[in-house]
Amino acid sequence: MNRTILIIFFSALILFLIIINIPGIENKIINIFLKQQVELNSETLNKKKYLIECKLTDEIIERSNIDRERQCYYFCDSNDIVRVDTSIGFMCQPFILEER
Repeated sequence: MNRTILIIFFSALILFLIIINIPGIENKIINIFLKQQVELNSETLNKKKYLIECKLTDEIIERSNIDRERQCYYFCDSNDIVRVDTSIGFMCQPFILEER
C-alpha cells in the first residue's frame, strides 16, 4: 500500500512539473499569484514615504500622574502637532522624525 501511494505521489509530481514547463500553456494559479504580486508592488510604489523633522514646542508633566507620565508636544507642520507620552524618567527629545 505504501508503494502505491509513493508511485501515485511521484506520478502526480512529474505530471505537475511537465504541465508547468510546457510552453504555451498558462497555469491560472501561477498567473493569479503573479498578478496579485504585481498589484501589491504597484501599490507600494505609489505610496512614497518620507521623514519630516518635528521640533519640541511644549513639555507637560501631569501633576496627577507625576510619577508615571510626561507629555511631549512636537510641531511638525502648520496643522500638525504630535503628542508623545513618555515615562517620567525619560526627557523629551529636542526633535523627532515622523514618517509621512
